[in-house]
Amino acid sequence: MINFLQQKNTFLICAIILLTSISASGQIKFKDVTKSAGLIEPLKGMKGHGAVWGDVTGNGYPDLFFGTFSDRSDEHYAERGHPAKPEPDKLFLNKGDGTFEEVMESPIRQYGRNSGAVFADFDNDGDLDLVVSHNSYSSEEQTRENVISKTGNFLFENDGNGSFADVTEKSGLNFGWPFTGRSTFVFDYNGDGLLDLFMKEDYVLDSTSGGNSRLMKNIGNMIFIDVTEEAGFPHGFRNGLYGLGGFVGDINGDLWPDVFFAHSCRMFINQKDGTFREKEYNLVPQQYTLSGTRASGYWTCAADLGDLDNDGDMDIVMGQHFPIGDTVSRKLFIFLNEGNDQEGNPILREISNDAGVMPPTYRNPQIQIQDMDNDGMNDIVVSSCSALVYRNVGVKDGIPKFDQPVGSGFEGAQGYWASGPLGDYDRDGRLDFFGPEWFPSHPSPLLRNVTSGAKKYLAVKLELAEHSNRNGIDARVELYSPDKLGINDELIGTQLITISNGYSSGTEAIAYFGLPNHKKVDIRVTMPCGGTVFTATSVKRNQIYVFK
Repeated sequence: MINFLQQKNTFLICAIILLTSISASGQIKFKDVTKSAGLIEPLKGMKGHGAVWGDVTGNGYPDLFFGTFSDRSDEHYAERGHPAKPEPDKLFLNKGDGTFEEVMESPIRQYGRNSGAVFADFDNDGDLDLVVSHNSYSSEEQTRENVISKTGNFLFENDGNGSFADVTEKSGLNFGWPFTGRSTFVFDYNGDGLLDLFMKEDYVLDSTSGGNSRLMKNIGNMIFIDVTEEAGFPHGFRNGLYGLGGFVGDINGDLWPDVFFAHSCRMFINQKDGTFREKEYNLVPQQYTLSGTRASGYWTCAADLGDLDNDGDMDIVMGQHFPIGDTVSRKLFIFLNEGNDQEGNPILREISNDAGVMPPTYRNPQIQIQDMDNDGMNDIVVSSCSALVYRNVGVKDGIPKFDQPVGSGFEGAQGYWASGPLGDYDRDGRLDFFGPEWFPSHPSPLLRNVTSGAKKYLAVKLELAEHSNRNGIDARVELYSPDKLGINDELIGTQLITISNGYSSGTEAIAYFGLPNHKKVDIRVTMPCGGTVFTATSVKRNQIYVFK
């Protein structure tokens, strides 16, 4: 754990980053709205870790789940006037007026080490359920009575009004104790329309836990079964399939979702028959042995896929969770997708240095690829001691270039944000940032995106009541110039609808596009796994366009 001196140094580093960032650019700006949103007092006494956006009440505004570590001794939480006791995971309902209300009575309020959660419609009934993963393993602190649950994972079913019931017992997702759970991936891997789960586990911490990530197939009625082995993944204890974050999504353009595990850096290509094959890459040197011993400086944490050069295929960005004091191996990894080889594997070229991205000064565990200023080019958002945006300034000589990092503008002293999901909480078309603060001594900020001139956008959402996978998880969304649908040279932008990529975060099933030069566009949505194709023409910008 970080000691007090390291924590003070962290705050100093953050202040330097913030000042440098603001002076270097400033096109992208944030406003701290934590207090006005009502999120100061309810988040005291929490060691923030996981965070998720999702509209659980159906009022059109995304609600917020906040996951915490509640296994430390009581004195860790006695900060900012909070009593010496831990707090549970919490749910906050978005009232639509810029404020949030804490739900005080809910089974969601669990004590543990939250490290992954996602809102998704697992039973296709039209509302969002919640899956939660806890990192639980043997330790003295975790044996404290009434402080931490020994159930690693939870599944909560939404009744349609934002009230949840605990259906973990029947779900098959409780793997027992210990389970070193981390990110939870949601995707339909086999095309049956039911959303499946990849429950990711961390590397081996001792002789009893770690390194046993599991693919859980949804068989209906909120029940999941383990199909890790039959799907072609390494399985069992110390299987080498471990890590903190990663992504699920179509990386090779065949419309079937693939799987990438950061940290162990393993890529699995969907075979379209319910199985996967591993494609070996040497993207990043092996970071840890399976016993947990550090083998090199690189410790990649999150990964995301998105189109950085507007050529229609998905590129990759990875962040790091390097140890404090490590000044050698700080790097943001960027890989450009250059099409497929003859076997259908993506050809990935590292452009980290050529893209002009400065090495991070502090940890960057969470990564997201989104257009933060709605200029039509996807930026790179990093969760760190301040929310840094590497602004995409366009493609030169075939390589996307990035400006100096833009600071969050958050004026309070900050520590460490493990996750940091983006979400348009006020529905103004600009993606906002929430940073769950690890240190209880400082607030967890909600940062509203107030970038000027950025209200030129289009968001695309699916509500397919007569289809399974009704929110279109893993669907491919393409925008074209009006009356030019399907013409390659008229492609404006491409997004995948994903909700669980990165690290310990969950986002809404909405594809956001910046549209600075088009007042109308044509849309093509292709459902995953050879599914239905939906189109719409002459759609006006500055709205959430819903396919129903």
